[in-house]
Amino acid sequence: MIVNSERTIALTCPACQGIQKHTFSLFSISQKPVQLMCKCGFSQGHLRRLNKNFELDVLSIEGERARILLPRSQFFGMPLIHLLSPMSGRSLGYLGEPDHVDEVALGGQSGFFLEKDDFVNPEVMKRVLENLEELAGQDKIRCECEFSSIGIDVYPDLVELVCSYCGSVVKICASTRQHQEKLARVAEIVMEPCTSRYLGEWLKPLI
Repeated sequence: MIVNSERTIALTCPACQGIQKHTFSLFSISQKPVQLMCKCGFSQGHLRRLNKNFELDVLSIEGERARILLPRSQFFGMPLIHLLSPMSGRSLGYLGEPDHVDEVALGGQSGFFLEKDDFVNPEVMKRVLENLEELAGQDKIRCECEFSSIGIDVYPDLVELVCSYCGSVVKICASTRQHQEKLARVAEIVMEPCTSRYLGEWLKPLI
């Protein structure tokens, strides 16, 4: 697996000076801001989707407001991002896959970054992820189980949509232009509880 279905933000709280971690699903971010609350009760800021970017609006440890726009490719594709204040250049914290953020927050080193060579067809994978992100932004990806919670796992030649509650999986091939075009024709992805299918098996009913 190259990309985990979750992301974690680790920020130092200006109020209590402690490191607070916030973990969320890639598909849980919408235009409605996700509030980043420290366990001490202080609001560190928010994260939201803004057009084709993701906006992180937080306070530094010095109390300085910092607004960072992260392109979709970075948000989806980089396991670890060192967040720096656009104004002062000082470190704000880290965003990325939970394991990598935990490692660096504990004082370790992490040098794992996603490269184009990791994919069978980088351009197709990029388009597939963009299509999925667009569907998710329109609430067009869901599971019919009682507590739908969709995550995404990315491999060199395919993407898996996974319901973290019931374990249902949809596998979407992403290595040829035909795969990309097939996904582009899909208006909505509705997963059945506790199943594992390839996109082509039920494409026609979704068109």
